Amino acid sequence: MRRDDVVQLAEQATLGALLLEPARLGEVQKWLRAGDFADLWHAQLFTTLLEHHAAHDPIAPQTVARALVDRVGSRQANMPRFADLLHVTPPHPDAIGYARLVLDSGLRHEIAGQGVLLRAAALQSALDGVPQPILSTCNLVDAGLDVAAARWAAGHGLPHDTVVVPLALRPALRNTEARMGADKYLTAHPARDLLTERRHTVELIGALIASPDHVAVVATWLTPARIHDPAWRAIYATLVELADLGQHVDLVTVAWEARKHAQHGPALPGLNELRAAVDDGWHTQVHSAARSVAGDQIRHLADTGADQLLAGAANPGVLVTDLVDTGHLIADALRRTATGLSRPVDTAAPQRQLTAVHTHQQVAR
Repeated sequence: MRRDDVVQLAEQATLGALLLEPARLGEVQKWLRAGDFADLWHAQLFTTLLEHHAAHDPIAPQTVARALVDRVGSRQANMPRFADLLHVTPPHPDAIGYARLVLDSGLRHEIAGQGVLLRAAALQSALDGVPQPILSTCNLVDAGLDVAAARWAAGHGLPHDTVVVPLALRPALRNTEARMGADKYLTAHPARDLLTERRHTVELIGALIASPDHVAVVATWLTPARIHDPAWRAIYATLVELADLGQHVDLVTVAWEARKHAQHGPALPGLNELRAAVDDGWHTQVHSAARSVAGDQIRHLADTGADQLLAGAANPGVLVTDLVDTGHLIADALRRTATGLSRPVDTAAPQRQLTAVHTHQQVAR
């Protein structure tokens, strides 16, 4: 069975059941939206039902059919579809149960669509070299995920926290055109270049070996596991370990320790390549190299996260609540990585503070 056909059947059954049992609308309208219907005609009919319910007008197939014609015109109202909808509704229908199926489908589509926003924002942050686009979008995505979780819980009669969406985010939260614009923005720009990303990584590692004072700051958002090239991942892991232990860091110590760790691991880059990276690193600004890698990492995370959300949404065995948790984890990872695009931390500041304290003690003596 095709998923779209099953969703279509669930939507038809929901609307048919609500036409036959309009009293159920009072409960369903608390958590089901017209946007949850994949079929636009079904969304229009559901909106018509809600309007009748709000106005306390009688709800019957004939009156709703006439209202639908008044709403969208006789051509779009498509009365044969109206008759088919009533025909496929099972006897003794379960309006609440069917509506939950529509809610599940709508929320999956909504959550999967967040990935497009994340990918577009990651691209903009990478191109502009600033964290604001991805940080703002992560806030928007988190709010959307919280609302989705609350609606899912309400639809299943489960307790949930009250979600208060900030005023600045409310206009964008239900703006479906934003996703269309994000998709066009992605199409207008080239895809990621893995060779360029590897070059950025090598440049950063070479610069960090030449200026190891910056390693601790970079390691807060770039863990060794995030380096895609296994050979350079081993070099970077050795570099981070040496810096974390407070040991001396230079070309010789990194090469020696990496060779020890790589006895049963991946092959290391050639010594000439490592030396060339460090030589270039003496003339490279660490922050500039870090921003390039951070931009690459943000795009990689957003692409991977979007694929995860899309695959999870298409898998009926994955709960909506699990999708929400996954979305929050992706947003948190993007926020951490985006710190690499922020202004550089003055690594000399702690040393100046220590010097000032030492001088003050000498004067006191």
